[in-house]
Amino acid sequence: MMSTMLGIILPVLALYYVRKHRGMLKWSPALSCMLAGILVLAGMLGGGSCLTASASAEKAAETEKTAEEGDKAMAPDFTLQDQYGETHQLSEYQGKAVFLNFWTTWCPYCVQEMPDIEELYHELGENQKDVVILGVAAPGIYDSVDEKGIVDFLKEHGWTYPVVMDRTGEFFDIYGAQSLPTTWLIRKDGSLLGYMPGAMAKAQMQEVIRLAMEEE
Repeated sequence: MMSTMLGIILPVLALYYVRKHRGMLKWSPALSCMLAGILVLAGMLGGGSCLTASASAEKAAETEKTAEEGDKAMAPDFTLQDQYGETHQLSEYQGKAVFLNFWTTWCPYCVQEMPDIEELYHELGENQKDVVILGVAAPGIYDSVDEKGIVDFLKEHGWTYPVVMDRTGEFFDIYGAQSLPTTWLIRKDGSLLGYMPGAMAKAQMQEVIRLAMEEE
């Protein structure tokens, strides 16, 4: 009973803090640590994150340092194909908020939040309106299954939102996906708002998306 209550209360407290100190979401080390701590503790109660050796520590630090140095650091661009063979160039989504979720099939916390991501994808207009939802997978890299395995995994669970294939792991490194899932929020002008480490509840996803849409 106590675990269930804490599992509900902790994410709510995190949301309250983000809303009250929304400007700090950008790159306050204290906020990042606070959010990570809450999510790790929530992980003990059913959420959390999986460690991976995927990211280069140096590249991850560079991405975070760039964001810390300016509120308008632009999101590193990429051109990648999704499970349908469709090409996505991140910079072409300027004018929309982007929810960029790094994940892998072997991470239970990634899988835990994917039904909520799928729901939001449909509720927010299937990337045709003001919000773009993209998953990012690295087939055959960092103990991941190959691309066919990822596509089969998505079909098996009925998840239809676009998942782009980072075949070299380059963008896992650039975006510092050292624990999974890692979700980056990108403002409508293409600049980085911030990231959330670990699995999120749907209400948390909705809140950070709202912040990305409002801040320019």
